[in-house]
Amino acid sequence: MKHTHQSHDRKKLACKLITTSAFLAIGFAVMTGCNNSGEAKSTAPTKAETVTPPASSTDQNTDPNTNGQGSTSTHQETASSTASSHSKHSSAAAIFSAAKQGTLPNLPKGLGLGTSSDLLFELWGKSESGSTGPMRSYAKYHTDIVLDGSDKVTEITSSDPDYKKLLIKQVVDELGQPTETVDTSRDIPDTAEANYTINNTSGLSYYLVFSYQTKTQKVNYIRLYFNSKTP
Repeated sequence: MKHTHQSHDRKKLACKLITTSAFLAIGFAVMTGCNNSGEAKSTAPTKAETVTPPASSTDQNTDPNTNGQGSTSTHQETASSTASSHSKHSSAAAIFSAAKQGTLPNLPKGLGLGTSSDLLFELWGKSESGSTGPMRSYAKYHTDIVLDGSDKVTEITSSDPDYKKLLIKQVVDELGQPTETVDTSRDIPDTAEANYTINNTSGLSYYLVFSYQTKTQKVNYIRLYFNSKTP
């Protein structure tokens, strides 16, 4: 009888152990699941922060692009302004406007029709052709000058590189039809001259001449002169 009773007790103990183990296993599983869930929740914000860039970073990336565009725009404006100034200087309209004042755009201030030989010497020094006689040639300035009997400038011929970029069509488009067109091909092959008479406020008539190639239509040189009464 004692043996049977002990066996029964052992079975009850075994059942308790099994039940206890089962509860422990379930509790452990629940705890593990909770921990994993907590870890997932705690790591989620970290991942979100890593993926989403801060607003300040976006602004910093945008600013250099904006500054770069501004710098490019400034350079373009500067280049455009320089080109525009150069174009105005060598345009037919600018040449005609200066001619009405008895000078040309490429000449220094004070040099023009009526300038004395002394002032010419002060501005440009001695010419390649010397300091005597009516002709003064300045190859450095692409200009030839003729003086009258009283040593005053009466004629200016300039082959400035800016003028040689002009086409006679541009000249006519800006100034209208010339007063006279002269065929000079007998003296210089394939050339002609477009002559414009300018009546200024002083009562004198200035004559502005554009010599050009008849084939290429390119301007060779410009001559400005007036008929001096001094022999």
